[in-house]
Amino acid sequence: MKTKKSRWILLLSIAAILLLYQFIGWRIPITLRMETLNLPQNYETVYPTKMWISDVYWWHIKAEKVIKCDIGYEAAKEYIETHNAKRVLKYIDIYPYGGMSDIAIYDSEFDDEFWERSDQDNYIVISYFRQI
Repeated sequence: MKTKKSRWILLLSIAAILLLYQFIGWRIPITLRMETLNLPQNYETVYPTKMWISDVYWWHIKAEKVIKCDIGYEAAKEYIETHNAKRVLKYIDIYPYGGMSDIAIYDSEFDDEFWERSDQDNYIVISYFRQI
């Protein structure tokens, strides 16, 4: 009797762990990678890291974070690429926030406040994109 109960507990535990991983477990390594990047001093997070799994076009994981950095896009991109290891930057792209993408999480096209600002060159998207 005790063995049967132990099996059920084990099976339910495994099912719970698999469900937990499916809903939030895949987010942990991506969040750690995005949040531990070595970024330039005096940057400001405009939009925090958001992520999703999608099947649009193909199965992929997409995460984005928008920062504002007074040194501008080019200098910030160079800083990030030189101050982080290549393995950390795998699947990560850095581009200006003003661009448009059909799979963007944060889209400047719908951000009215952004278009009213004079320092648009200082807004940078840090994007994680990986096909699965």
